[in-house]
Amino acid sequence: MNIFKKKQSKLSRRITWRVILIVSFINVLIIGAILFFGFIISTMISGMRASYVIDGLNRQFESMHRAEQVFQAHELQKTIEEMEKTIWKEFYEDPSHDTKTNDDKDESEIGFSIQIIDSQGKCIAGTDSIDLSILKGEQDVVLSEYNMMDLKGTPYYIITQPIAHTDWKLVVFQHYNMVFLWGKVLAIVILFFMALGAIIIFFFTRHSIRRATKPLGILSDTAREVAKGNFDTALPTFKRHDEISQLRDSFDTMQHSLSRYVEELKASTAAKASIESELNVAHSIQMSMLPKTFPAFPNRKDIDLYGSLTPAKGVGGDLFDFFIRDERLFFCVGDVSGKGVPAALVMAVTRTLFRNVAAHTDSPSQIVETMNVNISEGNDNQMFVTIFVGVLDLATGRLSYCNGGHNAPYIQSASLPVEPNLPIGIFPDWEFVEQETVMEPGSTIFLYTDGLTEAENAVQDQFGEDRMTAILAAQTDQSASPETLISVMTDAVHEFVGDTEQSDDLTMLAIKYTN
Repeated sequence: MNIFKKKQSKLSRRITWRVILIVSFINVLIIGAILFFGFIISTMISGMRASYVIDGLNRQFESMHRAEQVFQAHELQKTIEEMEKTIWKEFYEDPSHDTKTNDDKDESEIGFSIQIIDSQGKCIAGTDSIDLSILKGEQDVVLSEYNMMDLKGTPYYIITQPIAHTDWKLVVFQHYNMVFLWGKVLAIVILFFMALGAIIIFFFTRHSIRRATKPLGILSDTAREVAKGNFDTALPTFKRHDEISQLRDSFDTMQHSLSRYVEELKASTAAKASIESELNVAHSIQMSMLPKTFPAFPNRKDIDLYGSLTPAKGVGGDLFDFFIRDERLFFCVGDVSGKGVPAALVMAVTRTLFRNVAAHTDSPSQIVETMNVNISEGNDNQMFVTIFVGVLDLATGRLSYCNGGHNAPYIQSASLPVEPNLPIGIFPDWEFVEQETVMEPGSTIFLYTDGLTEAENAVQDQFGEDRMTAILAAQTDQSASPETLISVMTDAVHEFVGDTEQSDDLTMLAIKYTN
């Protein structure tokens, strides 16, 4: 598709018609004003015509009076007829207009009439026979602003003037068609030229607006192509230097910016995909370091345990581990400060240290102290680990343990008394206190990280220890297996949290002593 070939756009049509409507409205106002003044001028001309007649006849009557001539009817008639011929000649260039006699003319055709009437309202002389009752107040007044009066259904412009030295009146009648003749002619001429002008304006405006808006249509199509991902779409060039040219330059800048952004986004996406792939590998490695086969000791009848770890991100900082050596169960649960890859690295080191140190000593406090010294060395990032380490003698049920700033475990539904101590990795010389207790056969010890009790729902309420202990009490009273206990606890947390994103790693370990 050639986007540089563009038909008339909706924008140009809309602008064209708005301009036409505005121009037409202005034309109507102008026409109305011109016609109004045209008719005013027509009445002025009619007044001038009547004044011309009156002044001319008055001068002749004044001459006759000075000559002491008697006003004879036939002389008055002759004078009036000559004046009317002069009027037609001067104003209408038709001296033969008044060639008819009074008997040959119809009142409806009378356009101009001059009459002399006496004090009784009787016609003494005149060019046409017009009903003089109009002068006696019996007529209807129409178009009073133009001195128009109705004479047998036809408006006439009437002017009266007393004749000096007599009790007569000189009356000039002018038919309304005669009065407004020039106004009508002017209106027709104006309407013709205005219509012609409107047509010219229409085509000129449409052409101009099409020409002005065509670049906008081309730029619109170009933007549409760019939006589809065709960043190499050619932009039109304009010779003129105006806002449209500036808009074209802005589109060009946007096009190159989008192209660079897409390339950068592709590189970023590829890098992100690589990182995600590496995180997936790290997650697999981390999970492989933790016990994942359950039941862990299928041939033993004196111990049953189950653990789970759900990281908040691809990798996390929680850990749990256990193994049996010399008829003793060594186990731990820990939580590294922070999340993500750094926490996962510290978690891997902590788990390795636990395995290595616990292979050579049976004392939980020595295990924790040795781990503390090793993690504290070179800990420039000040990361630390809360940890609980326990050693359970499977023959006697004697449990030795050492807590390093971790949450106290529960035996059945009662919290195990612990010395809080400090997390490992803070002070290498810290002396950790070791404690011990005895687990009764059939009892279960439940260890967890704060990701359980601090799990939040949509309104930021926490799961809390009360809900946890209630579930522990219900499950331990029913002598539930460790796997069942953790499964019920996990379901309760998920139901409480709902669709809220997990904010912290969640780790649980349940050990049931059955000897």
